[in-house]
Amino acid sequence: MDLSELLGRFLLLFFSILALYFFSNRKDNATINPLMVIVGLCTFSLCYLFTKIEIGIGIGFGLFAIFSILRFRTQSFTVNAIIFLFATITLSILDIMYPFEKIELLLFFQITIIGSYIAASVIVNKKASKYLNAVDLKIPLDDNFSLNSEVIRKSIQDKIKIEEFDFRITLINAATNEIDVLVFY
Repeated sequence: MDLSELLGRFLLLFFSILALYFFSNRKDNATINPLMVIVGLCTFSLCYLFTKIEIGIGIGFGLFAIFSILRFRTQSFTVNAIIFLFATITLSILDIMYPFEKIELLLFFQITIIGSYIAASVIVNKKASKYLNAVDLKIPLDDNFSLNSEVIRKSIQDKIKIEEFDFRITLINAATNEIDVLVFY
């Protein structure tokens, strides 16, 4: 594999992952950390390394053990993040391991995976695509305040003069007597 082929494969992967990332973050209330993009790029690099050196099965089991330990020692991921990670890892392995002589099949798999991901993302996130902006808002808790949806909606409308929006309570702070609300508009 020469440098131009490696660069072409890397650029194909990079733009594929960017497309997946863009459509993954259309959901307003759950975004994927941009650093997760690095997982696919690292997998690509590891697979390239593994094609160039002779490795034993022990290294594969060792990597699996490391990733398993990390999974149990870190925060749990959303379903959206897990699907994004799986898709980026799959694309990175395909991009580096698939024979270059069959580039049309590689492109077919790439387009199929990315197209399916985008279609599913649009279908699942129809409601989320309605609201493109989000703002954090603090609402004071007074004696008459209740966590009723309509009361919170009216308080939001009093603070920011918008009619059509959605919201999510992110924190109820009893020490400062206020609630933090994420408003999508």
